[in-house]
Amino acid sequence: MKIASQGASSFQLGNLRVVTEDLPPYQMSGKNGQIEGVAAEKVNRVLADLEITSNIEVMPWARAYKTALNEPGTLIFSIVRTPAREHLFHWLGVLMSTKTYLISLRERTDIQVETLSDLLDYKVGVKRDDVVYQFLSGKNMLDTIVVLPETFVTVKMLLRGRADIIAASPIHLDYMCEQIGCKRDDFNFLFELDELSNDFYLAANKLTPPDTILLLKQKLAELE
Repeated sequence: MKIASQGASSFQLGNLRVVTEDLPPYQMSGKNGQIEGVAAEKVNRVLADLEITSNIEVMPWARAYKTALNEPGTLIFSIVRTPAREHLFHWLGVLMSTKTYLISLRERTDIQVETLSDLLDYKVGVKRDDVVYQFLSGKNMLDTIVVLPETFVTVKMLLRGRADIIAASPIHLDYMCEQIGCKRDDFNFLFELDELSNDFYLAANKLTPPDTILLLKQKLAELE
């Protein structure tokens, strides 16, 4: 195969594993088992350009993160690059940018949050092992967290009053509201989590071969 002459063996590329979570509209299961979405489209193009036939596996974020962390030759997206994660992965390139906000229901006029410490007075719904979970954990705020399996559930729990606050990006919130019948005006954007308003990356397990990393970086950069 011609990819072997580009610096990474066909064996290495053929054994790449690609994992992600269901996070519409960035990545989501579509027709015929294909993974669609604005971030998944870029990943699919990289795989196609390199003639890689690996299927993107969708799983809960905690499992995807653990898989990418521990299994050489595993790619993961869409993942936020943080100081705590910096040396855990190879960062292949940016898929898209996003902003993250703390959000409450507009009708909850009793909720007043001006600093992170104010969160200790509320139940904050977060997805297990995602960047918000890790961020609040690093601030010693686990006591305020309600751990949930995926982001869709955080919105549902907020609407049902089982969480006081969640974290989400506007584009993701809009998409979820389309699915469950809410609208952006139903929510208050309390404040932006500047440290988490960042880029979504495609990343690779730290033990992935260097020539494979270089090739993936080059192909992703060519999409810009």
